[in-house]
Amino acid sequence: MPRLVQQSVRLAAKPEALYRMYLDPLQHAAFTGKSPVRIAAVPGAEFWGFEGMIHGRVLALTPGRQIVQSWRSLEWMPDDLDATLVLTFWPDPDGARVDLNHVNVPDHLYEKIQIGWPNHYWNPWRAYLARSASS
Repeated sequence: MPRLVQQSVRLAAKPEALYRMYLDPLQHAAFTGKSPVRIAAVPGAEFWGFEGMIHGRVLALTPGRQIVQSWRSLEWMPDDLDATLVLTFWPDPDGARVDLNHVNVPDHLYEKIQIGWPNHYWNPWRAYLARSASS
């Protein structure tokens, strides 16, 4: 049965900057430490990252505020539904809060996806921002 992963993280950058970073292939690759990444700030654009391990499409964009993607990994079973990823970016006194809602995550991958976001996105992104601020 598909599940929902919900997470919130605070990052030391303005919401609009984080939004742009996520949608820029070079910056996305830089903050995740993985390359290359294919992504564009255009609804319908193909997305893939982590050497093709994850892929999907940009479904909808609200500039500076929200990104919606279809999303699946190579570990999805053929009959698993595509997941929908919704990222929203909110002002916060220290920069921004990013809220993640990852809908239709296959049950057999729930724990892996749950810990994957901090390990592959939030922690590396936070470290990248700290390095950039000290440069």
